[in-house]
Amino acid sequence: MGLYKCVLPSMLMLLMGVVVPGAVDAQVVNGALGGSVYLDVTFTFQPNTIIWNFIMANGTRIPVANLQSSGTIHYFGHYLGRCELYMNGSLRLDNITHTDQGEYSVAAQNADLTEFGTKQLQLYIYVSLTDPDLVVNASDGLIDGKNVTLHCNAGNQNVSSYVFHKDKENVCSKPHVTCRGAFLDFQPITGNDTGTYTCTIQNPVSTRTSNSVHIFVTVPVSGVNLTSNASDSLVWPGITSVSLSCSSGGTNVSFSWSLQGAPLPLDHRYYLTENNSTLIISPVSANDNGTFTCTASNSVSNSTSNGVTLTLASPVSAVMLSSNTSGFLWVGDDSVSLHCSAQGSTITFSWTLNGELLDGTQHPSYTITQGSSPPYSNLTISPVSRKDNGSFTCTGSNLLNNETSHALSLDLAWSPEGNIQCLAQPYGQRLQILQLSCSWPGGQPVANVTMIFDNETETNHDKVIRNVTSLTNVQGSNLTCNGDQLGRTSSCTLPLEPPQSPGHNNSANTTVTEGQTAVMNVSLTAGPQNRASAPTYKVLPAEFSWYYPNHTVINNGSRVIVISTAYTSSLQITDVTADENGKYECRANNLIGNTTFIFTLHVAAKATPPPPSLASKGLDGGAIAGIVIGVLAGVTIILVILFFIFKKKKQNKESIRMNDPDYQTGAKLPSVKFNKENGDTAEASFTNNLQDDGEIKYARIEFKNTPSTKLTNEEPEETLYSDVKKSNKQ
Repeated sequence: MGLYKCVLPSMLMLLMGVVVPGAVDAQVVNGALGGSVYLDVTFTFQPNTIIWNFIMANGTRIPVANLQSSGTIHYFGHYLGRCELYMNGSLRLDNITHTDQGEYSVAAQNADLTEFGTKQLQLYIYVSLTDPDLVVNASDGLIDGKNVTLHCNAGNQNVSSYVFHKDKENVCSKPHVTCRGAFLDFQPITGNDTGTYTCTIQNPVSTRTSNSVHIFVTVPVSGVNLTSNASDSLVWPGITSVSLSCSSGGTNVSFSWSLQGAPLPLDHRYYLTENNSTLIISPVSANDNGTFTCTASNSVSNSTSNGVTLTLASPVSAVMLSSNTSGFLWVGDDSVSLHCSAQGSTITFSWTLNGELLDGTQHPSYTITQGSSPPYSNLTISPVSRKDNGSFTCTGSNLLNNETSHALSLDLAWSPEGNIQCLAQPYGQRLQILQLSCSWPGGQPVANVTMIFDNETETNHDKVIRNVTSLTNVQGSNLTCNGDQLGRTSSCTLPLEPPQSPGHNNSANTTVTEGQTAVMNVSLTAGPQNRASAPTYKVLPAEFSWYYPNHTVINNGSRVIVISTAYTSSLQITDVTADENGKYECRANNLIGNTTFIFTLHVAAKATPPPPSLASKGLDGGAIAGIVIGVLAGVTIILVILFFIFKKKKQNKESIRMNDPDYQTGAKLPSVKFNKENGDTAEASFTNNLQDDGEIKYARIEFKNTPSTKLTNEEPEETLYSDVKKSNKQ
C-alpha cells in the first residue's frame, strides 16, 4: 500500500514531463488584449495539488501557478499579481498581452494520491476591433438597373466575418445581392434598395458596426398618364373649371405641360399644383379647345403622357346627403350607409369628414361606390368607429362646377374601456381613512355608476368615490359597483378582507427529491363565501414576504428566487438539500390585514445507484490485471493452507474413516469462488463426511476497494489479504 501511494505522484510528474506542445488536441480559449481570460478546467475529483505551466514552442515549461497539498498557492515570474488560481483547478489571467498567447498545461491529483489528471489549453490573443468605414462604389451613379458595390473598409484589422444590413435587416439573402467578404454587390440595384445601410465586423472577442450610409436609387420615368375630371363630358366655356392630373412612375419627377404640342401660354386661368402634376383651368374658355399633354422628367429620363381633349357639359346641382339609420350607432358593432345624390352631367363625388377628404382605399372601414343613372354615391362605414364622430359632407363635381351637400353627423355610442373597477386604497397622509371608488369612464354617452356599500347606495356619472373613516367596521364587508350605459351593464364586487387563498387552506405540503427544484405558490382569490360568483369578485392587492423555517426573511439568491405580483407570489429553491426541510411562511398583507400561508417542505433522499463494475470505474488493463494476479495469489495461499490441514486431519482420523460406512476414497478439493465484485471476498472451503470432532476448515481473502475516478469522501478500507479460521461445528 505504501508503494502504491508513492508511485502515483511519480506517475503524475512523469505525465507532466512528457507532454509535447501540440501532441494532443488542446481546448481553445480566446482572450482580448488587455482584458481578463479564464482558463477553465474540470476534473472528476477534488484536486489537492495543482500545477499550471506555460509551454513554449520548444517544449520548455515555464511555471505559472501551483497549489501545494498544504493549501499554499504560489504564483511565478511575470504572472505574479495578475492571475488567480481557483480550488477546482481553473486559472484566471488579467491584463493579458500578446506574450501570454500560447499553450498552457495543468496537472492535478487528489489528497490520497489515488487520482490524477492533466489538461492542455491553447490561448489566442485578439485585438478588439474598431469601427469600419462603409463606402459606396457607383461609377455610373445610383440608378435603377445599374451595378453598385458597398465596401466595408476595416483596414488591416483581423476580421472573422462581415455582415451587411439595410434598415437593420440582413440584406445578403436578397436574390440580386452578393456578399463577398468586405464587399456587397447589387447586380443590379433597384428602387426597392433605397434605404440606410451599415456593416458589422466581428472577431472572437469583439463586434463593431460602421457608420450609416443612406442610399437613394433614382428610378427612370415610366407609365406617364394624364387624366381629367371632365373626361368624356361636356365643358361650358366661361362657366366651369377643369382639373388635369399627371401621374408617373420614377423618382424625383418634375412635370411640364403643353397644349397642341406647344408650351402653355401665360394665362391667369392656368394653375399648377402638387409639384406641377395638376393643371387647373378656371374658368375654361374657347382657347382651351385642343389636346393637353404633360411630360414627366427626372435626371435620367423623360416621357410624355397621352392627350386629353375638353368638351362641354351641364353643371352640378341639387346635391343631397341622407343616412339609412337614426338613433345611436354602437362603435365596433353597428354599420351605416350614407347616400349622396345630385343632378347634372358626368358628376363625380367626393366625401369629407370634418373637412378632411376621405379615400376608401386609405380607410379600411370605408367603402365608396358611385352610380350614373341617376348620379349618386354611397359611403358605407362598417363598422363605425370613434373617428367617425363629426360632420360628413359629399361633393358632386363635373367639368363645369361642383356642389357640396349639407353636413350630416352620426349619433355614435361606445362603451367604457374594460369592465367597471372596484377599488380601495389609503387616502392621503391619514392611513386610517380608506377611499372606496367605483370607476367606469370613457363611454359615450357617459355611463351611470352606482356604488353599494354599508347598505348605502350612490350613483354618479363615470365614477363614485366614498371615504370611510371607521375601519373597524370595514373588514368582512363588500364593495359592490354596478355600471349602466344605454342598457349595457358591468358589475364587480370587492370583498374587504385580508388576503385569501381558499385552495391553500393556509397549509400545504411539498415533497421533492434532493437535488430537484422545490416550488411553493400563493395565488389570492376571493374568500370561500364569495367563490360561487367568482367572475364578478375582485381581490385587494397585497405585498408578500417569505420566511425560512427559522423565521428569517428570504431574499433572492443563487438558488432561491422569489417572484411576486400584487396577487401572486412564488418561492423556488433549486438543487434543494435535506437541510432545507421544514415549514416555510408566506405572509401576505393588504389594506385590511394580513394572512400567513404555511408550506411544509419534505426533501426525500436520492436513490443509491448500484456499484459500478471495474471497467466503469475507469480501471485500465494494468489495474485489472493486478487485481486478477492478487486473486490468484490469494487462492494459492488458501490451497497450501488447506493441504496441510487436510494432511493432519487425515492422519488423526484414518482409522475412523476406514470403518465408516460412508467412507469415501480421496478428500474433496477446496471449492474456490472466483469472479467476485470489486472489494468483495474470495473464499475456499474444505469439508468431508467423516464423523470427527465437527471441525470445518476454510480460508478467505478480501480485496481492497479499487478507487474509482469519481470523487468520494469515504476512506478506503484496509486490505485483508488472507484470514484462515477454524469453526467448530455444533
